[in-house]
Amino acid sequence: MRPPAVRHPFDPGSLTDAAHAPALYDRYPQYEQVMDWVQSFVTQPHADLGRPGAVCPRMAPALRLNLVRLVALRTKTASVDEAGEKGGALAALYEELFDDAESFRAGALMAVFPDLPEDQADTFIDGGHARLRMNFVARGLMIGEFHPHSTVTSVRNPALHVMRCPAPMFAVRALSRHDLIFLDRPETPPAERGQYLKHLLHHLGDQLTDRERDRIQAGFAELEGAK
Repeated sequence: MRPPAVRHPFDPGSLTDAAHAPALYDRYPQYEQVMDWVQSFVTQPHADLGRPGAVCPRMAPALRLNLVRLVALRTKTASVDEAGEKGGALAALYEELFDDAESFRAGALMAVFPDLPEDQADTFIDGGHARLRMNFVARGLMIGEFHPHSTVTSVRNPALHVMRCPAPMFAVRALSRHDLIFLDRPETPPAERGQYLKHLLHHLGDQLTDRERDRIQAGFAELEGAK
């Protein structure tokens, strides 16, 4: 796999595809933790999920196509500022790695932080995600926040903590029409909610069903009426 042309703040030699990740398990044990979790949980159905199919239906196809990449980023602090700085570089890295429409839609990038103390992972990952999410959605991407103590639950089952991963991690993938259920949430501040809907419509408007377009327009109307 050719190295990226643009310099990014990841650990030299850490970028790999999932097929070759085991060769780096000694250097980055987080890779082994993440891949074991992907195989045992993410790509499997779960009785408490509230729907059929895998926890993440996208991951198994991405693995079969060898479109899953892993990278490690070194950190000096556990601050939200550093999470925003290091995590923010992942958008450009994703766009460079998956530079055609097909791989962009199907790929996945998982970034681990080997120097991050476990007891500070929640502040770093959750705080960084809150800071980064809008910028990623504006670029047609979703960034997910994963760590051992995540309190994020399944949309259909608030008792299932779907973002609990043994290693602190950001995961990046392309925005999809199904992200409407994550981006159009009543508890989201109105200004942010409106921006999410605009970005979703911009990137995926031609892929949305009539029902999904109606939901977005209803969301705009609700937000306008609340002003």
